[in-house]
Formats: sequence, structure tokens, C-alpha cells
Amino acid sequence: MGNTVGSANTDFWNLKTKNDAYIVGLWCADGYHRTSSIGLSNTDTDLIEKFREFFLKFLPVERLKLRIYHPDKFKRRTKAYHLYVNSRPLLRIFKEFKNDAKQIGKDLILPYIAGRFDGDGSVAKDFYRDCRIVYGSREEAGNDLALMRLLGFQKMKIYYYRTAKTFCLYFSRLETNKFLSLIYPYSVRLQKSVFAPRRDLITTKVA
Repeated sequence: MGNTVGSANTDFWNLKTKNDAYIVGLWCADGYHRTSSIGLSNTDTDLIEKFREFFLKFLPVERLKLRIYHPDKFKRRTKAYHLYVNSRPLLRIFKEFKNDAKQIGKDLILPYIAGRFDGDGSVAKDFYRDCRIVYGSREEAGNDLALMRLLGFQKMKIYYYRTAKTFCLYFSRLETNKFLSLIYPYSVRLQKSVFAPRRDLITTKVA
């Protein structure tokens, strides 16, 4: 492939790899976009690097732009990174995936959800309580709830927080360990944590 983003016929746009599904999930959760640019804003350099590697599959390095925001006394407590490229075709196709979760094949749901979790998810320090993913709309939360039900998760719920104007997809404590263990092979955040996945869940085929 050349140095520009091509048509929707490339392997990525057909979502054939788990890494690409992870990138889609990460962008849907924590991505940046404007009229003709798309990227990722995050404080985690490992997540920024994952996105950089993805961009470099389609674009020359000189197309990538990186901004670094340093801590200040008023608004920012930690250093943040903003990596992006100017590409309307790339932005358009990312939006298509975000608006239509049905394009995510069953074998790619876990890496996609791992990206969502790494971008906008959280869990208590005991890796048991308060496992959730935050969304800006009920439709997005509902789409991912439907995807997880395809994998056999039945005890999840969506809550709306009026003050924050956000929707949270909560995992039951009865299913939290299963969920975290299954996304662990794809989740950058979990692999950097002290979470110990259940190997029997990782190696067992999801229902």
C-alpha cells in the first residue's frame, strides 16, 4: 500500500486483525477528531505508541503530528500527549465503525472492548468492584452491551449519570473476573497492572 489512506477495501477496514479492533475500540473511547483530523489524546505513552504504530501502517511518519501538554498549576496535573493526522478518509471510516458496532465480528469483540476499557474503563483496586466503561451516549453503551451478550455476559447494566451526562456500562461482580481475564491478552492497561487473569478463562472458548 502507498503512503496515503486508500479505499475501504484494505484489510483494516474489513477488521480482520485483533490489533486493529483494539485500535478502533481505543479511539471510540478516547479518540480525537476534528473536521479532517483524527488521533488520540492520552496521558499513557504506551497507548499513544500503539496508535502511532497503527498510523504508520498507512501513512509516512512525516504525516504524524504530536503535541505535548505539560502540567500546570490550574488545569493539568500530568503530562498529556496528543497524536493525530490529517486524513478525512481515515476519519470517515473510523466514524462508520463507531456508529455501527455490528461491523465488529464475534472473534474481534474482546480486543475491541479491551480498547474501549483502556480508553474509558475502570475497576476498583481489588479488580472485583465497580468494573465499568463510560460512554457519551446510550446508543454506544447499548451497542457494546449487545456485543458482550453475544459472548455470554448476562448481568450487565447501563446507568445514566445526569450530572456528568454520561452513561456507564457496569459489569456484575459475578462476571468481572471473567471479563477482565478475557480482555487481558489485549489490554495494555491490565498487562501493566497487578491483575492476575484466570488462565482457564483465557484459554477456554467464549460461549
